[in-house]
Amino acid sequence: MSTEQSEIVPQGETQTAPALDITQQATTPTPTTRVKNPKRVSAGKMVAERTRLAPEQQKKAAEAYIASNKAKATTAAPEPTRLQKAKAQSAA
Repeated sequence: MSTEQSEIVPQGETQTAPALDITQQATTPTPTTRVKNPKRVSAGKMVAERTRLAPEQQKKAAEAYIASNKAKATTAAPEPTRLQKAKAQSAA
C-alpha cells in the first residue's frame, strides 16, 4: 500500500490548500523603541521624591508644634477662669 492509499478522505469532503494571506500588515513586525523625554523623567522623579518625603516632614512639623505648645503651657501662667474673675471683681 502506498501512502496515498492509506489516507482515506470521506466522500463529499475535499482537501484544499490553505489560502495565501495577501493583506498587508498595518504595523511593522519589529517594535520601535521609544525615546523618553529626559526632562519629563527627571521632573517625575522629583515629584515622586517630594511625595515620598511629605508625610515625614508633616510628622516632624506636627511634633515641633506640639512641643512648642507644651512649652508655652508650662511657662505661661494659667488664665483665670470666669469664676475666678468674678470673685476678684466682687472682692475689689
